[in-house]
Amino acid sequence: MLSALLAEREKKGKPIKVGIIGTGKFGGGLVTQIARMKGMTVSAIADIKPENARYAYAAAYGDVAVGSADSQQALEGAIHAGRFAVVEDGLLVAEAEGLDVVVEATGLTDVGAKMASATIAAGNHLVMVNVETDVTIGALLRRKADRAGVVYSLVDGDQPGVTMNIIEWAWSLGFEIVAAGRGTELFASDPAGTPDSVPERYGFDEETLQRRTINLKMYNSFRDGTKAQVEATAIANMAGLVPDVRGMHEPSCNLADIPQRCSLVEEGGLLSRHGVIELANSVAADGETMLDDPLKMGVFAVIRAEHPFIMEDLTNYNCHPGGDGKNFLLYRPYHLVAVEAPITIARAALYGMPTGAPRPTPSADVIAVAKRDLQAGEVLDGGGGYTVLGQSEKATVARDEGLLPLGLAQGAVLQVDVAQGAAIGYDMVALMEDSLVAELRREQDALVWQ
Repeated sequence: MLSALLAEREKKGKPIKVGIIGTGKFGGGLVTQIARMKGMTVSAIADIKPENARYAYAAAYGDVAVGSADSQQALEGAIHAGRFAVVEDGLLVAEAEGLDVVVEATGLTDVGAKMASATIAAGNHLVMVNVETDVTIGALLRRKADRAGVVYSLVDGDQPGVTMNIIEWAWSLGFEIVAAGRGTELFASDPAGTPDSVPERYGFDEETLQRRTINLKMYNSFRDGTKAQVEATAIANMAGLVPDVRGMHEPSCNLADIPQRCSLVEEGGLLSRHGVIELANSVAADGETMLDDPLKMGVFAVIRAEHPFIMEDLTNYNCHPGGDGKNFLLYRPYHLVAVEAPITIARAALYGMPTGAPRPTPSADVIAVAKRDLQAGEVLDGGGGYTVLGQSEKATVARDEGLLPLGLAQGAVLQVDVAQGAAIGYDMVALMEDSLVAELRREQDALVWQ
């Protein structure tokens, strides 16, 4: 019934007022989608490059007046007057009175920590597109949001949110989740990828890079496998799932093979247990060619049905079976990113409900692993860069082994040599002393593992 409620807001002249922090490809697309909707408007945009924000407004709304604000008072005056406003400082949007929902879409872990904390403290609902921050301190942010009486939610359209929709549907009907996750396209050479190779890998020309404000490091995290690990971990922490093994199995498999591979070993599958996150690689085992009928960038859940009637129905309705015939595949072959994101904004503003939020105690963590042989004294550059990859690990294992969260790797200085493929521990690095996300992670660990 969201459409009816939004239409009513439009009719009354009281649209949901949205503030967006960061107008890269996602943020710009979100502005455009909201502009096509009833009952919702983008009141304010923050970007360190104001021209990006102005371009997003122009692309979405056409030739409209867009003002600049350099203070909280000026921004809030524009919001209350129904005018569009652009600011450079994201904190002005995070803390603005008069907004219904703030969307954090910077993709930068430390910036995300700052913006998310400020948004919650100001009493604004927060839609977190920044999964890099979420998998680092999401449990703490969820706790803070609960105490403040506001919604903290990951976003529909991005793979964690879309997967969570399937999981929630299955839970509501009483099904057990055997495995859930997303598709990948990981070629054998991809883990070594660097930001320099992004334009060639994705076929971006210079015009596209500039027009869609492509973040090369972020896109490289898509290529080298880190982003899939991060997003699967976000799913895990929303649903209470764990990786079966460090980095997950990530088997090469076509659609019909997913429920078989995501079954217990004794049933002919790969898993040691139910309730796991997993990835389904669309690249064949040779590491070079695509499979015939893979999931690609879609999402999935493998559910368990025990009753013969339900098993018969799921089979007759063409749900691919696996294992001992009691596991079945649910999937969606696409995720529409910014196109679907307004659904989460509407749910938060109208119902006070998230698409999905991390549980107060995390079940998984993303740890930093050396992308190549690293030398003492090197400065780590975080996910999607030149030095480290992210891999999903059980939160308890990461805690017990003192492993460094990927979200704290940016700017950390190695104290020892680390071989390619080795996990990096807290005791191997000197962290940035002024890192807010490191401070909040220590606060989270003290609350969760006390």
